[in-house]
Amino acid sequence: MNSNDCLDTYLNWDIFDSNLSGPIFILLADHNGNILKCTNNTPQYIARRDNIFKAFNGLEVFSKFDKRKLVDQVFDFSEDTPQKVRVVPVKHPKGIILFGEIVTQKFFVDEYIAERLETLSMYLEFAPVFFVVLNKDGNVEYINSYALNKTGYSFQEVIGKNWFEMFIPEERRKEIQNVFSQIIAGNIEILETYENEILTKDGKQIVILWENKLVTKNGKPAGSISVGVDVTNEKIRDFEEELIISMLSAFLENNYQEAIRKISSTLKNKCSIKSAHAKIISSEDSITINFLESEENEALQTIEEINKSEDKAVQITIKYDKLPKYASQQCLKSIINILFSLADRIYYIQRLEEASFKDPLTNLYNRRYFMIMLKNEIRRVKRYNSESSVVMIDLDGLKGINDTLGHDKGDMAIKTLSQALISNTRSTDICARFGGDEFVLLLPHTSSDSAKIIIDRIRESVRKISEQRKLEFEISFSAGITLIVMNDDEEGISVLKRADQLLYQAKRSGKNKDIIG
Repeated sequence: MNSNDCLDTYLNWDIFDSNLSGPIFILLADHNGNILKCTNNTPQYIARRDNIFKAFNGLEVFSKFDKRKLVDQVFDFSEDTPQKVRVVPVKHPKGIILFGEIVTQKFFVDEYIAERLETLSMYLEFAPVFFVVLNKDGNVEYINSYALNKTGYSFQEVIGKNWFEMFIPEERRKEIQNVFSQIIAGNIEILETYENEILTKDGKQIVILWENKLVTKNGKPAGSISVGVDVTNEKIRDFEEELIISMLSAFLENNYQEAIRKISSTLKNKCSIKSAHAKIISSEDSITINFLESEENEALQTIEEINKSEDKAVQITIKYDKLPKYASQQCLKSIINILFSLADRIYYIQRLEEASFKDPLTNLYNRRYFMIMLKNEIRRVKRYNSESSVVMIDLDGLKGINDTLGHDKGDMAIKTLSQALISNTRSTDICARFGGDEFVLLLPHTSSDSAKIIIDRIRESVRKISEQRKLEFEISFSAGITLIVMNDDEEGISVLKRADQLLYQAKRSGKNKDIIG
């Protein structure tokens, strides 16, 4: 019996030859690789070759293997149409049995899938998104390069570590970790979108909007795959836009006091700023605009900027403790620029108001302005139940000075008293010329006894100024002092009438006196 017969018998060749079809075929060869027989479905580009070692490059080394050694290798036939053939040679004492399969289509599919997987892998690595895979314990099984670059970590620092302990801010860690645990336990469905802050290596926070997918194995939750987009800049931009629009709306107010109130509310409630004010210095004077009343705290951070022009210098000072998480330094710059613009506007409005509210001879406020401020103060006193005084003043003997010495001397008497009033009162007090020789003071947060002390200071100041100017006439005045009370009308008529009656009593008692009532 020849080797061919032995192999035929060994394989029961007739059964194989009649039943094999499709991509699987069998070849019989001697130990030298000469093809002895092949099944009918063997491809012709293989069958017409007389030697398997010639047909399959590199196959000759297999003949030296042990007979139980199986080798699976893909060989590329690149004749008219490239074909991929996978062969498994089995060494038999009588020859070589070669099991073959046409794997061209399968190979191309695998190759296509491999290419796509490689492309996907590259995309996941370098696409501008976070790609994070967590196991059921919340430990990181995979994180892409973009996420690592954004957070400042290396792959070795992150892989295997607990995501929540490493990346979630402490104040939200328990909350978010509990949600994840409930998802893994199957108690709640995974949230498809979720936005939260994560920590970077340097301690900063960035905001990520996540799309999440639950990973299951054998029908049970095994972890999650999350794709996230960094929306920090969008959050900052939205915050700044809302803030700037809110501040700019103050410019629509006709009343600058209302504009300041709006600015104050915005700075306090949206930015957590503790104080903000503008100091405007010109050749004539210096004024301060309080956008937000100061809070004494040495630990506060301070920002100061100065803007100089030909006629004035404006200094903006802002104090804050901790800004909101979406408030950047650029945001502070924008706030300061708006405050510069508003301070300029208020400055020129006040200059115009002064022109309409000031008495040209004395530079004191006029009656119209005083009445406006008196109404505001009466409302404030009734609201907070505080003390404020009103003082009516009348120059003694002004008519006699005008008649005997001339109106220029009378004007000098008026100016002397006006100078004493200004130099002995606070910037929050209102000094006004009420009529020809009548003056009135509004003293917020001042008791009648304290008002009496102020009047004494003014009287002494008049005496000293008169001596310095070497006036040839004596200047004296009488005053009536009263408190604003809860039943005073809001127009101020009752309190002024009461102060005027007290003034009249002082003049009747001998002049150069003051009466409290």
